[in-house]
Amino acid sequence: MKYLVDQPYLFGALLGIALATAIEVGQQTSLYARIQEDPHRKEQMVAIRDGLFVLVSLLLGFTLALAVPRFNERRSLLIEEADAIETTYLRATTLPQPYSIHAQQLLREYVDARLALDAAGFDSGKLGEASTRAKQIQAEMWKDVTELTKTDRSPIMASYMSSLNETIELDDKRLAALENRIPLTIWLMIVSVSLIAVFARGLTLARRFWLTLALAPITIALVVALIADLDTPSSGLIRLDNRAMQRLKHEISHPQDVPLRID
Repeated sequence: MKYLVDQPYLFGALLGIALATAIEVGQQTSLYARIQEDPHRKEQMVAIRDGLFVLVSLLLGFTLALAVPRFNERRSLLIEEADAIETTYLRATTLPQPYSIHAQQLLREYVDARLALDAAGFDSGKLGEASTRAKQIQAEMWKDVTELTKTDRSPIMASYMSSLNETIELDDKRLAALENRIPLTIWLMIVSVSLIAVFARGLTLARRFWLTLALAPITIALVVALIADLDTPSSGLIRLDNRAMQRLKHEISHPQDVPLRID
């Protein structure tokens, strides 16, 4: 199930096929049970069908309301992290040598590690490598700070420590945001209720009509794929825009070409 959720449009396509099959099974069951010949049975099934589709709509709306804020949070944290790294880089230029040059070089490597994290997708090897490299760079920068504070407790040093600390905190926040996904139990509930609802729809069909078999499954599958796409920032069509980090990479790699801001 987790693999399918991580592939939003494959998930949607398979769900659409499963829903279309459920309608067909429902229609065949209706013929076998002769539901159409009994007005009372048909009336009961119509009421159940309508209630189930209302429940499907509520579940999809609830899940979409969960996915959108999560996506916006990931995007905001990416921009905040880029700003924090840039501020740390600028304040690193005020450090005494050789710490200043070392800190700037480490921050360039850190931006590369963050871009590698964004590009890793669901490759656990690349994801772990990028995350480990980022932690190593953080440890090296903090080691330099520890050495500096033994002899330098100036306001400049304090401001650099504050920026570096914020950068490290945003790393943890971004990882937590990436891991904050819609629970699999909710996806199982959506799939189960959708299958039952379209099965009930099939039970109320007197005759098979291809458009009836296609419209409801396609609509539900598209909405489910969209929600899964929003919840999966590293795959699908809707991805986090990391241009802020890419611009930062260019700025700190070519500081003579692009004037950096100063906070």
